[in-house]
Amino acid sequence: MSSFVVRSTYSLSALLFSSLSLAADDPVELQQIYITGGQDEISTLPGSATLIDQMSLEQFEYTDIHRVLNEVPGINIQEEDGYGLRPNIGMRGSTAERSKKITTMEDGVLSGPAPYSAPAAYYFPNVSRMSAVEVFKGPSAIQYGPATVAGALNLVSRGIPFAAQGEVDAQLGSFDYRRLNAYYGEQQGNFGYLVEALNVSTTGFKDLDNGGDTGFERNDFNFKTSYDLNGEYRQHLTLKLGYADEKSDETYVGLTKSDFDADPYRRYAASGLDNMQWDHTQIQLTHVFEPTLTSMVTTDVYRNEFSRDWFKLNSFSGGKTIDEVVKDPTDSENSDFYKVLTGELASSSAADKLMIGNNGRDFVSQGIQTKLNMDAFVFGLSHELEVGVRLHMDEIKRDHSEQAYNMTSSGLVVDAGSALKSTKDNLGEATALAVYVKDDIQIDKSTLSLGLRAETIDTKLTEPDSATPLIESTETVLVPGAGIFTQLSETFGVLAGVHKGYVASAPGQVSDIDPEESINYELGFRLSGAHNVEVIAFANDYSNLKGTCSFNNGCSGDEVDTEVNGGEVLVVGLESNWKTEYLFQNYKLPLNVTYTYTKTEFQNSFTDKSGIFTDFDYEENKPGTVEEGDELPYVPVHRLNVKTGVHTEKWQLNLSALYQGEMRHVAGQGTVESADKIDAYLVLDLALNYKVKPELAVYGTVDNLLGNEYVVAAQPMGYRPGKPRTVQMGVKYSF
Repeated sequence: MSSFVVRSTYSLSALLFSSLSLAADDPVELQQIYITGGQDEISTLPGSATLIDQMSLEQFEYTDIHRVLNEVPGINIQEEDGYGLRPNIGMRGSTAERSKKITTMEDGVLSGPAPYSAPAAYYFPNVSRMSAVEVFKGPSAIQYGPATVAGALNLVSRGIPFAAQGEVDAQLGSFDYRRLNAYYGEQQGNFGYLVEALNVSTTGFKDLDNGGDTGFERNDFNFKTSYDLNGEYRQHLTLKLGYADEKSDETYVGLTKSDFDADPYRRYAASGLDNMQWDHTQIQLTHVFEPTLTSMVTTDVYRNEFSRDWFKLNSFSGGKTIDEVVKDPTDSENSDFYKVLTGELASSSAADKLMIGNNGRDFVSQGIQTKLNMDAFVFGLSHELEVGVRLHMDEIKRDHSEQAYNMTSSGLVVDAGSALKSTKDNLGEATALAVYVKDDIQIDKSTLSLGLRAETIDTKLTEPDSATPLIESTETVLVPGAGIFTQLSETFGVLAGVHKGYVASAPGQVSDIDPEESINYELGFRLSGAHNVEVIAFANDYSNLKGTCSFNNGCSGDEVDTEVNGGEVLVVGLESNWKTEYLFQNYKLPLNVTYTYTKTEFQNSFTDKSGIFTDFDYEENKPGTVEEGDELPYVPVHRLNVKTGVHTEKWQLNLSALYQGEMRHVAGQGTVESADKIDAYLVLDLALNYKVKPELAVYGTVDNLLGNEYVVAAQPMGYRPGKPRTVQMGVKYSF
């Protein structure tokens, strides 16, 4: 029987951790630890992964995560407000709505308000304070549940520098845009710290009929401190504390098609009181130690709290929906309601008052997770082993209410005869225990990755003053995955993988709602050298695609947060990326081309009572129907991003071009009808950076350089625009 021995060489994880123990006077910054292991490690991963590092983030100084992710292959995005306040991110054809089908993390810890109880990302970390963004798809993502159907996204916050270092970054721009980001940190002996503050605001690019701001203000304050413990085992403690808040004058109300064509940046008077206010706190304590030279144990204890008030126009008092009115404003039954919506008519009956609600919600997400990384030599083969366990608890407390308002010549006024009424009051809770193991086995020039995730999830939904839950459920699932990468030559390698996708059911679902499950496949190749090329074909075979009814996709009342079975769906596609750099005298000409092709198809027919995949047929007064062969809505077939520029030692000029092909607003097949189509669009972004001194740089950016007017969505209550041309100028001083 072969003996078990531990290798005497350092693993990647051990090398990364060893950088934490460098002397405090070492004139380099703290090396950031990435989940991917860094760009070199990605090139041999038996799965799909993308790293957007700090240099790439600083090229355009984006504050919108949607724009940051444009260079990632396999991404599908549905824009909403133009600033990325509440992102809608999907991967490989998964539902993008509120990013609920992907696992979102900050520094390896779940960052969603309640990833199990209510995974919709109404909170998303500010990308302005991040030093990198990592994206995983395929078998690479199974250890980062709970959602493993699509992929995982990890935002890497700024590390603590060794030597004293700080920076002030100030920016002004169109629509009274202001951004100020500052940080300072250092390490003294065994102790290190970092303080960072961010403020970003704008009055908004939309114009309310009766005047008023349509923008937002965000604040973000963070503190990190670390301590190296001396002793037999090298140990490192890091404490991260954060507070963030937002006030945004955002709305779900869009425009009729004719109003959009006349002025896409208009906003109706009836949405004048729509407003989101939230605050978020986070605490994360991380302990790292090396029991041996080739092993490392990392433990995180974390708690996130998120509280929001979401004031928004819901409907008319007589039951008429906003969606019905904006779809056909000239209909005799809708025309007066449309005039009330726009402020042309005052409310004059019991049916045309405006119901404005507050979807107040409080979230808690907390847990403890630990993982062991170890290099070993077993049965003549080299292994990089990772074993992890996480105990997680989260909850959502809903306190929804609404009240009638009258449209008057001076704007919206509370109806004196109406009372504030509660529309939903309950508590959803989830407790999840997850265990996973992943083993990367080196066999000659091949890396075989085997993984298994096991998870048990207990959920319950409780109403106030009730000791007995309305609905309790337990789900237990095994999520296996396997991938292989083979280096066929010094510059060429191939990869293949298969894994199970799984998205658990939220608390309170009826018994016939099944979890979302799929079997996902990928096959591709990588070419390295002067030209770095990655091409991966993928197929996601869903046994059940699940939809969630929310205000964001047009649901209201008791239907909110209920789930529906979408049945069998097949998603196939191709994602590709080509990176190279040309040299011409003292000029560098970088090129980064990303293309994604995605084809989707329902494998069964059903009546869509929720309206998640189809529109309600107001003329026939019945829900829409999904037919076998229909394509999913809001998944473009073609998506292309090209980043290029001219770089010298002192200045950089960068250009990003995004082409997104047409996509459906509702499920369908064949030629897309005009009323059901989101047209293709092209958006160019430009950035110029000039280094005045080593410590001083000035820069300017133009988003949507051509000033194109384009539709990004037609739900939940009409058409909404992409961001117009915006110009920003900034200065960055490092010390």
